[in-house]
Amino acid sequence: MSTLHDPVPAVPAGMRDSVTTPSAARVYDWFLGGAHNWEIDRAFGRKVVEIVPGMKAYCRENRRFLNRVVRCALDSGMRQFLDIGSGLPTAGNVHEVAELHRRSATSGDPDGARVVYVDNDPVVQSLGGLILEREGDQRRHRALRADPIADPDGLWPRLEATGVLDLDEPMCLLMTSMLHFSKDAGRPHAALDALRARLPSGSLLAVSHWTTSDETEEEREQNRRLVEAYERSTHPGQLRTAEEVRAFFGDFEMLPPGLVYAPQWRPDGNEEFADPARSRMLCGAARKP
Repeated sequence: MSTLHDPVPAVPAGMRDSVTTPSAARVYDWFLGGAHNWEIDRAFGRKVVEIVPGMKAYCRENRRFLNRVVRCALDSGMRQFLDIGSGLPTAGNVHEVAELHRRSATSGDPDGARVVYVDNDPVVQSLGGLILEREGDQRRHRALRADPIADPDGLWPRLEATGVLDLDEPMCLLMTSMLHFSKDAGRPHAALDALRARLPSGSLLAVSHWTTSDETEEEREQNRRLVEAYERSTHPGQLRTAEEVRAFFGDFEMLPPGLVYAPQWRPDGNEEFADPARSRMLCGAARKP
């Protein structure tokens, strides 16, 4: 499997024109200590860390939430995952967490989980496909380039064409650290309405989102500068209050403990923040009735 110390990859053929602007997904990879990024991403990441010194810790906490919610879904019997805004499927991502959890489970699961990663960054999608070809099982794992916020209904035929997911069976839809890169002008709440409607009964929706709720005066200024900085990236964004984030779940039934800060969502003792609100990230998971 991939490691955080893999060599920096060559730009995929035909994609050189796509690495002239920092990519939010590749910058996130750098924040996590990954190697699938380029100097333009690292330079941007360093500027972001100057604005928000704790950014790498916030990203690590978000990744821990992803890991915990995947294990929660697996423990409930879920075996299908749709990761939208996935970034790069490298160390610590869904297929790796699922495989490690399968191996450690006493009951076992000979078939393993099925995962489709979706991202609208062409370089991320191309690299993701290469990574999964090298280390994954193309029968069970796939990377697609799509923009479900702009065209949520167009995603489902493409998912069906992969043959990876059974679209009539419950799945876990993951949208972690993604929706804050969708401004209201792009109608993300309408897109979530459409995606939730497509999910079979019993499915889960997991969301993490950078928030302005409970921000200190210092964090308010950091948030302003952060949004300004990302205007110069591939994915300008918008931060939201807890009430605005909660609306993304619609009428789904929130799993305990509800919408909370990342360290509070079913903690396992590996949290970095004594004050959960300082993690800056709201997280939650909900089930479709």
